[in-house]
Amino acid sequence: MKILKMSWYEIKKVLRNRGVLILSVIIPVILAYFGSSFYPANITQDFLLALYNEDNSLLGNFSFILIKQFLDFESTIEIKNDEQLNQLIKEANYDSILIIPKGFTQDLINRNQTVLYIIPNPHKIQNSMMIYTGFKAVFDELAGIPEIKVGSTTEFLLQGGIGIDETRPKPEIKMLIPRASDGSLVVSPTTNLGINDMFAPIVAMVVILLLSMIGIASSIGQAREVGLLDLYISNGLKTWEFILSKIISYIVIGFVAGMFSWSMFRMLGVQSQANPWNLILLVLISVFSFTSFGLFLSSFLKTARATSFLVTAMIGGMLVFGGVLIPIPTGSILEKIANLFPVKYSLDGWRKITVLGYGLSDVSFEILILLGSGVIFFLASLMLIQATQET
Repeated sequence: MKILKMSWYEIKKVLRNRGVLILSVIIPVILAYFGSSFYPANITQDFLLALYNEDNSLLGNFSFILIKQFLDFESTIEIKNDEQLNQLIKEANYDSILIIPKGFTQDLINRNQTVLYIIPNPHKIQNSMMIYTGFKAVFDELAGIPEIKVGSTTEFLLQGGIGIDETRPKPEIKMLIPRASDGSLVVSPTTNLGINDMFAPIVAMVVILLLSMIGIASSIGQAREVGLLDLYISNGLKTWEFILSKIISYIVIGFVAGMFSWSMFRMLGVQSQANPWNLILLVLISVFSFTSFGLFLSSFLKTARATSFLVTAMIGGMLVFGGVLIPIPTGSILEKIANLFPVKYSLDGWRKITVLGYGLSDVSFEILILLGSGVIFFLASLMLIQATQET
């Protein structure tokens, strides 16, 4: 009961700070508004795109050659059969796979609705969604399907040579989601996924980091700087009770702020295939991990200013080098550095749940990393604060 009262006091103290309260509301609204309609363009030339042509007719092979010429990727590989396709999905050594299904060209000629399939890499969702969004944007902008006008040479030249057949349906782009358990492919229930659906978790993650991680670090640093922790201990409060009250407070604050940010994106049209309870549990675990990390960083120092500076610098490093804001090149030293930050596993799990529709069992690795790191940071913080407080 004592711990819960202290937690409630800490939450009220934060809510009484008008600056924090205003920023907690305004920042998610502004970022959600801009993020729902804007994402910086990125060069995708180094992405590994695999092409699989299942339409082996004469026209199908000719169309495949044209598509290969149209795509301007430096790293493009061709898949010959289903065995190679399954092997590539198993190895996950790709950014996206484009599949031209059987009968595609004939359906195009017969004016039937055609479909192209894209398989994302669950471990490189950021890259995959850029490619998927690019393909979808190209076909969404088509006014029809180009065709060569027939007739005499004079008519051909006078009519422009190549025209647009507006009666022919444009190809639809669908996503095939690889199951985490066996790699089998499932058609995504929505065709409205886009780059914004990948961007939304980033904003929510930044808000959580700012309020939970910086918040607890600043609070701990201030309590030690002014001697408040010493006063609590001298009056019989145990160190672990003090730390636990802080953890609970900023887990609640970060969780509410993160879910509010996510809700703003959902209201502005961002798609999600997540089971709401799965997402809530993942966000709660993520907030626990980030809050414990902030607590751990604050245990090294005894002043609020030094603590805030250290945690702010660490957050900046995670945003840049943790694969949050920009894709991390595969096999680079940055990829190894990104694996050290809990934010990477939280963001990967969030995207898998919301973009791919994965369940908790499919992101069990990310959950274990977040829980394990949170517990380790909490215990290490307790030992460090006790050790430094006694000296």
